[in-house]
Amino acid sequence: MKKRKIRYDRILLPILILCVIIFGISSCHKTEETKVQSKSIHTTTDFLKNALKPVGQTLYIYGGGWNEAQTGSGTEALTLGLSKEWKSFYDTQDNTYNYENYMYEIHKGLDCSGYVGWTIYNTLETKSNHGNGYVLKAEEMTKTFTNMKLGSYKDSIQNAKPGDIVSMANAHVYIVLAVCEDGSLLIAHSSPPGVKISGTYDQNGNSNSQAVEYAQKIMKTYYPDWYSRYPDCTVDSSFTEPSNVSLFHWNSKTLKDVDKLNSMTVNQIIQTLFQ
Repeated sequence: MKKRKIRYDRILLPILILCVIIFGISSCHKTEETKVQSKSIHTTTDFLKNALKPVGQTLYIYGGGWNEAQTGSGTEALTLGLSKEWKSFYDTQDNTYNYENYMYEIHKGLDCSGYVGWTIYNTLETKSNHGNGYVLKAEEMTKTFTNMKLGSYKDSIQNAKPGDIVSMANAHVYIVLAVCEDGSLLIAHSSPPGVKISGTYDQNGNSNSQAVEYAQKIMKTYYPDWYSRYPDCTVDSSFTEPSNVSLFHWNSKTLKDVDKLNSMTVNQIIQTLFQ
């Protein structure tokens, strides 16, 4: 009886094909895993760019961003993206807009804490209607976010950084965009007439600060329609009054400063945010 020869080439070829398939599946899995990991990284730049989205098209509404009961985040503050109703309402108004005529018409715009809560949600969350959101009383935000282990608390705004949140004891809250050489802060906030960029007084108490100059230039350049209606870009001295403010600074686990905004000049920060 003649002994059959083993054809190793016929055995090796299927094994080789199987190895290629397994390797391909493994590589795809790693690629998808890398994508998921990269998407989970939240940055200070993302936070500030989100903060700019409602600027110049969203009016101040007392209670805007809150739920009907005014106990927490409302529909808009639990939704990814801008509400179309904000811009639609803005388009019906002019330079005589008075928020007192629209108190608690919560779907038409945002108040200060509704704005900050919406910005945080649109930065940290990946789907709408998830969790309780981040809308809180303005004066409680810095301490509450610290208690949530999202960052650290300071009872002053010395050494403020881009992305910091500042709570004011007189029930207001704002986001720091940049710190100018004269100590003034370029900020984003929702204050009558609406969501805008403003400048604080400088460290010597002067209202004609560098931050005000930057705010005017930004609003005039990037939001000309708004600026033609509401050209005021100055906030009062209470925004930096030591006895009136507290600061929240994000930790690196929550927001990473991958673009090194902390070491940029104001012009560089503006270029990064508006490029």
